Amino acid sequence: MPNSRTSFGFPGWLIIIAVMSGIGPVSIDLYLPAFSMIEAEFAERGVERTMATYLVGLAIGQLLYGPISDRFGRKPPLYFGFVIYTIGALACAVATNMHMLMAGRVIQAMGACSGLAIGRAIVRDRCEPEQAAKAFSTLMMVVSISPILAPVVGGYLVTAAGWRAAFYFQAALGVGLLIAIHFALEESLDPQNRQSLRLPRVLGTYARLLKDSQFVGYSLIGGFAMASLFSFVAGAPTILTKMFGIAPQNFGWLIGLNGIAFMSASRLNIVALRKWRPQEILTRYVKFPPLIGLALIAAGLIARTPLYLVVALQFSFFLCMARVMPNVSALALASHSRDAGSASALLGALQSVAAMLAGLAVAMFNNGTLPPLATVMTSCALICLVTNLLIRRSLR
Repeated sequence: MPNSRTSFGFPGWLIIIAVMSGIGPVSIDLYLPAFSMIEAEFAERGVERTMATYLVGLAIGQLLYGPISDRFGRKPPLYFGFVIYTIGALACAVATNMHMLMAGRVIQAMGACSGLAIGRAIVRDRCEPEQAAKAFSTLMMVVSISPILAPVVGGYLVTAAGWRAAFYFQAALGVGLLIAIHFALEESLDPQNRQSLRLPRVLGTYARLLKDSQFVGYSLIGGFAMASLFSFVAGAPTILTKMFGIAPQNFGWLIGLNGIAFMSASRLNIVALRKWRPQEILTRYVKFPPLIGLALIAAGLIARTPLYLVVALQFSFFLCMARVMPNVSALALASHSRDAGSASALLGALQSVAAMLAGLAVAMFNNGTLPPLATVMTSCALICLVTNLLIRRSLR
């Protein structure tokens, strides 16, 4: 496979995959500053449900794209996926009530998930496990630009042109990605690895993957790691703006710090992989988020919680969780080269389901204060820690 590099030093194919994967964070973070506007226009609370329904679309869609990409190659499903994504974004832009917005988000997610599932499969097509961990770290480092820029851009967009502008912007991104995929991404699936699309084989593949305890274990760690981060992103727009009176455009900068945490962690992970294996790095860092989560709960109980303390703990939590995620992706997919598309799809679906449950928990228990949100984050982090301990025990 050609491995041309951009002027930034990254392989060109990895940049395209990073942009495809970044559509997920962009589609979530870009409209965060508009939450209060949407609730005000529709005269209805619970805008967090639009994020949960987005994750439903991600979970279902990935299960479809995986086997399709194992049969027809990586590029054809990507074309279809980003056409659907663009249509869904336009549907959100013209929504007239919360239910229409939720439906549009499901459609949008059904398209966006093609980039997530197939992007991971392309990395597995091109890289062996050790190199895959580095590639996923590089991928996360590039993708981390999205949560830095998206809420900031979203804040200015919704302030200047209203919340619908955020979704018109996403539709334009979908069109741009279709063009980039067509001209700048090469097919990576080896013809010898193409799989049948017969339903019994597809179901058999998923059943075999679900019987692989290590695959399921690493998928759950990745899923609840994502859930812990997603729960903060889902709850912070309403909680922090009410607690501290932060304006939409300024809130974007606050959420953007998460991207800096991801970027820093990704770079540190690439360096660490020169000395340690992915499992060793995972074990080192999975123990810190539960402790930081408990500190965040305690901070929320302070009568006048200082903003700088919340920001510092939030940043630390994201920094440690970001050391976990690229390693579990590489470990989960390590022994599944022939059915990388299906394995990547199931990995992503399990992650999306975990994040969806966390988002629903935040929407259900959100009372406008920090402790319920921090409790959800800490619970997810504890599940990651316990699951890793069980995997280590099974490997002995």
